[in-house]
Amino acid sequence: MSLLVFGHKNPDTDSICSAISLAHLKNELGVEATPYALGEVRKEAQYALDYFGVKAPEVLEDVKIQVKDLSYDKVKSLKPSDSVLNAYNTMIEKGTKTLPVVSVDGKFEGIITMVEIAKSLMYQHFRKVNIPLENVCYNLKGEVLVQCNDVFDGRVTTLSYGMEEIMNLLSEGDIAIVGNRYDIIEYAIDTKVSLLILTGKATLNDELTALAKANGVTVISVDVDTYTASNLINQCAEIEDIITRENLVLFNENDYVDDVKETMLSTNFRAYPVVDDNSKFLGLVSRRHLLNPTKKNVVLVDHNEFAQSADGIEQANIVEIVDHHKIGGISTDLPISVRVSPVGCCSTIIYNLYKENNVEVPKHIAGLLLSAILSDTLIFKSPTATELDKKAVLELAKIAGVDYEAYGMDMFKAGTSLDEFSIEEIVNMDFKEFNMSGNRVGIGQVMTLDIDSILNKKDEYLSYINGTDYDMLVLAITDIIKEGSYLLYKANDSVIAEAFNVDANQGVFAEGVVSRKKQLVPNLTSAVKNM
Repeated sequence: MSLLVFGHKNPDTDSICSAISLAHLKNELGVEATPYALGEVRKEAQYALDYFGVKAPEVLEDVKIQVKDLSYDKVKSLKPSDSVLNAYNTMIEKGTKTLPVVSVDGKFEGIITMVEIAKSLMYQHFRKVNIPLENVCYNLKGEVLVQCNDVFDGRVTTLSYGMEEIMNLLSEGDIAIVGNRYDIIEYAIDTKVSLLILTGKATLNDELTALAKANGVTVISVDVDTYTASNLINQCAEIEDIITRENLVLFNENDYVDDVKETMLSTNFRAYPVVDDNSKFLGLVSRRHLLNPTKKNVVLVDHNEFAQSADGIEQANIVEIVDHHKIGGISTDLPISVRVSPVGCCSTIIYNLYKENNVEVPKHIAGLLLSAILSDTLIFKSPTATELDKKAVLELAKIAGVDYEAYGMDMFKAGTSLDEFSIEEIVNMDFKEFNMSGNRVGIGQVMTLDIDSILNKKDEYLSYINGTDYDMLVLAITDIIKEGSYLLYKANDSVIAEAFNVDANQGVFAEGVVSRKKQLVPNLTSAVKNM
């Protein structure tokens, strides 16, 4: 079972580092796991990744069920140069009436159907066909006696008449079929047919061989009689001309199953080709494959609420949650492993999982776990910091080989510059949504050492905040040094006043308020209840 491990949307340092560290632990324990991020990595987390030489996780757009999650049919495909007979035999063998056709490099070109095969055989006497020598030899069990060309497109003529009729019938460039009648064989070669098929394993003498070479006539001897050769020769033609290429519906492996269902409802094909981003054919999908799709197996770290998780999380199979927040609205169909502890950082829990499983913590993972704990606890200035967090930091700092206080301040300095971000990006940088007494409440938090860069644009921030569709929204600008937060909000002053015991006004400083989990969320929840 392959696991997708990720933290919450608008990922902070803990979400990034927790996902990477837990995925590493899973792999060490023999479970395939890949870390992802539900958004771009921010500067603070990127500083930690760069410092310890770790590649940023890939951004995961969603966990919706896709075509690649379906057990669609991996069917045999044909090449445009394959024979009609080969296509027919393959369909009979596989019990299907449709087969995909791909190029030599595997790219999808179209489909071949039993209907088109029937049409091609019905009108074979009224058209010229391209017949590769390779197909004739394969389908008629032929041996090449003289080879002058590889592909033939003349009329097919069976030389079973008298010489007079044949002289009126045969033309240069034809494909001629004849048994052991050497006068007719010589005449056909003199006429310069393009391909001469000798049935019944007839052969050429040296004189006729030399004449065939001189006249550019390819000659093969086949192990079937004239009647069989005449019936099968047109079936040796390439399927190139009867491939259906227009008005086809095909799906990319990354297409969402919800969209595929809509398309299938409005069309009426037995099966639909599946291709990758390079148009390489992968298989055929049909309605029956949509009945029991394989859900993505995911592990949630640093969150446990649908609103904070990946888009399409309701379509995923949640197998585990590791978190340090309150239990939210996540529900599952089956029992899962849940590890939720009241500590300051999810990475503290993950560090203890390493210890419990007797897995050595390598230096780079120790550095990431350390970075996350320092970030979430504000180097222990946050009230969420516990003795377990502090103990973990002391042990991880030794493994990582850093002075945790100096490293932590350098990380904060690197991560708190906001010059390159827009107001919308800053508000949503570390943003979570909650339901409080039926109210849709958003809480954003940004930690910076440059408070003035936000407060000087207070009116612009308030214009954006008030324009959102949340019932209430609070942006906490946390000052790490002063150990408190400045508040900009869309809410009644009375709610803010009661929640944080302040004289409510835009930009008010809430002393000691640095934790969303232990202060912002519970304080607001209580105040909203008392509205």
